[in-house]
Amino acid sequence: MKFEVQKPVFLDALHMACNAIPSKTTLQILYNLLFQLKGNELEIRATDLDMTIVLKLQVEGHKNGSIVVNARKLLEVVKELPDFPVIISVDDFLFTIKSESGFHGTLTGYDASEYPSLPEVEHGKAFKAPLKDLRFLAEKASFAVSTDFSRMSLTGVYCEGKNGKLEMVATDGHRFGKAWIELKGATLPGVILPPKALGQVLRMSEDPEELIEIEIGAAQARFSTQAITLLTKLIDGPYPNYENVIPKEFARNMKCNREHLMSVLRRVSTLSNAKTHLVVFGFEAKSLQLTAKNPDLGGDSEESLPVEFQGEKVEVGVNAAYMLEELRLSQSEEIRLKFNNPLGAVVVEPVMDKPNYFFIVMPLRILKEPG
Repeated sequence: MKFEVQKPVFLDALHMACNAIPSKTTLQILYNLLFQLKGNELEIRATDLDMTIVLKLQVEGHKNGSIVVNARKLLEVVKELPDFPVIISVDDFLFTIKSESGFHGTLTGYDASEYPSLPEVEHGKAFKAPLKDLRFLAEKASFAVSTDFSRMSLTGVYCEGKNGKLEMVATDGHRFGKAWIELKGATLPGVILPPKALGQVLRMSEDPEELIEIEIGAAQARFSTQAITLLTKLIDGPYPNYENVIPKEFARNMKCNREHLMSVLRRVSTLSNAKTHLVVFGFEAKSLQLTAKNPDLGGDSEESLPVEFQGEKVEVGVNAAYMLEELRLSQSEEIRLKFNNPLGAVVVEPVMDKPNYFFIVMPLRILKEPG
């Protein structure tokens, strides 16, 4: 095998491929990349058996062939090369790297037939979505993915297409995010996408308008552009029926300036409990008072801001870190909080025409601080 490629193009491809290389595995072959050259098209493949990335590059091909070579070491070498064309040649499993700068290096390769075969997406139905829309959906949902692997279904992002809409949902039981877009042809049963794979999908192109072809099968999902294909195993379900925790009607409703609430909450939370980040929201007709206590420091804080509030006055305990994250993601001038009682779900949504996302934060019990 022999080909010539521009260093920046080669380096970008290696960076992308190495995202599928496992940090630790008992299968040594997975620490490697598979190279296959046919004419002027070079295919680079990487996998950890859960996620597979396949890239296709246009190069100046001189001799077809295939080989498997260590991913991290090759990336390390190419990263240090100057921005001159790189010449790769393979002779009897010796992978040779040359640069016009005068650099010459070799790595021992392995037989390509030992590399895992590509997974298949069975019974998949394909549709396309702009990358910018996928980024929007993922941003509004993936922050709430659980890291508790005792509940595997919550460690992914739930994705479903129905009624001309594509939606993504995630929750860890304390936070919740849901977003949706109008997308004709996006018909798919609910599946759970691994957040690592979804994160790589969002990096598949620098053009936010590029269409990503999506095919969801029984156990695998495929995302592809002309140059990159990503395949991933789906997380086994079922996903919890999250609709049950979303109230249909609300007895209390508050509206205020989002940035003002964020700045007050940040200040008050500096003296909140270091473990729970508890800040008490005291709702009244025209004001919201935020208070916090830190028993370890023997300190406390409070500040009020003007709001529009409908309903009986009440105090609700909130994890300030969770609330700040959801307020940051809301990206609207005004924000609305809707809830029924001090222990019920608090819905956080932007004040805008036809909002297409919302969040939930579950309240904390307000207990008398010791001491």
